[in-house]
Amino acid sequence: MRWPVVNNSVVDRRAALAGTLIALLAGCAELGVVGDGTTVSWGPPNEGVLVDGARLPLAGDGFFVPPRWAARGTQWGSDELIDTIAFVGRAVSAAHPGSRLAVGDLSIAGGGKSKHHRSHQTGRDVDLVLFARNAAGKPVELTEMRRFGADGKTVGGGEPLWFDAARTWTVVRALVEAPGPGVANIFLYAPLRDLVLDHARASGAPDAIVDLAGQALAQPSDSAPHDDHLHVRIYCSPSDASCTDYAWRKPPKKGRTIAAEEDIAGEMAERPRIGSMLHFRPKW
Repeated sequence: MRWPVVNNSVVDRRAALAGTLIALLAGCAELGVVGDGTTVSWGPPNEGVLVDGARLPLAGDGFFVPPRWAARGTQWGSDELIDTIAFVGRAVSAAHPGSRLAVGDLSIAGGGKSKHHRSHQTGRDVDLVLFARNAAGKPVELTEMRRFGADGKTVGGGEPLWFDAARTWTVVRALVEAPGPGVANIFLYAPLRDLVLDHARASGAPDAIVDLAGQALAQPSDSAPHDDHLHVRIYCSPSDASCTDYAWRKPPKKGRTIAAEEDIAGEMAERPRIGSMLHFRPKW
């Protein structure tokens, strides 16, 4: 969206946002901002708010919120994000009995700026703790984020652990297959991204799904490398007219009601292979 300009300078965005929301709440229910019983993401993910947000339970089928993030109270998101996390949790539980997805920050109540993130403001971002295995190859349930090096081994002290590409691929595949508006970005350290996609190909995952995952996965260029967690962002819901997407791929023409390989293949056929899949080369 374009922000108001006075005397050739951008007006303070937070003040403009607050003023606009007051106007919306005063009498623009027809825009779907108030009164329809659903969540509303307003603005871009790094300069917006969340209206009537939904709260993620601290535990559910295949997922939990570790104590550090539970204490922050950052479990607020859009309906679509909450549904996506639940979908991924069920996928993890089904594919890896006994494993649970550790969920970090979503948004604070009402969205907007928090002391922990520049983004995560509109209820469409969530941090997911990476999966790991110990020296014996057994799955480990992490309740804190551990950094992984390019070889997939933890760095920075503590018990040596190894990045679990198999369980991480389950998460990534579920994200790109999840019903709803679709996943826009999955930020991850580039070498770990390659390990995930290598595992996906080796496991026989359908080409269309791996290609879509390859486009969504990327190491961000303007922040930390994301070598200790997945930062996931979903597209705006079509019903949130004032929500702004920041993504190099256009969202699907319509949200999926079911996850199906043929739907994803159709989406891929409608657009060129662009974005992170070519950016990192040579394989993806």
